[in-house]
Amino acid sequence: MMKKLAPLVFGCVLMTGCATTPNVENVGTVGLLICAPNELCPIVTVSWNESHKDLLKLKMSLNSTKTQYDIQKVIFENGNQSYLFSPVGKTEQDFVLGNYRSRNSIITPINLMNNLRGSDWILMNIHTDKGVISRYVYKDGQEALIYKEFKSVYNK
Repeated sequence: MMKKLAPLVFGCVLMTGCATTPNVENVGTVGLLICAPNELCPIVTVSWNESHKDLLKLKMSLNSTKTQYDIQKVIFENGNQSYLFSPVGKTEQDFVLGNYRSRNSIITPINLMNNLRGSDWILMNIHTDKGVISRYVYKDGQEALIYKEFKSVYNK
């Protein structure tokens, strides 16, 4: 009986240890861009890894009742400069509670928003298989949560 019980106990201890391993990714914020009430508004999660503090991970989520999107690239621009980022992998798709959810991530330098300052606006263009979804990160003094998070992380 003891020979059968020992591997079971060891397996449980091992599984518990793996389940409690701390996550090295720190989530900064989850928020929307600046969108009109009738527009598809991407949900953006900003996170970083303590071992790579010079980079941020942006995860874009497009939720729609009618459409799935394949996120192909993301371009940030301010009229003077633009920065293009390719997704880190294939767009994840699922259907939850009557909504299509399309998600993908990009890796950006921590000083991206600082580099784009000096303009009255900063635009995030999400290029998909259905066209470009353009939303403001910053416009005429109004800051989206993603912009505030970039600024707070950059100043640390």
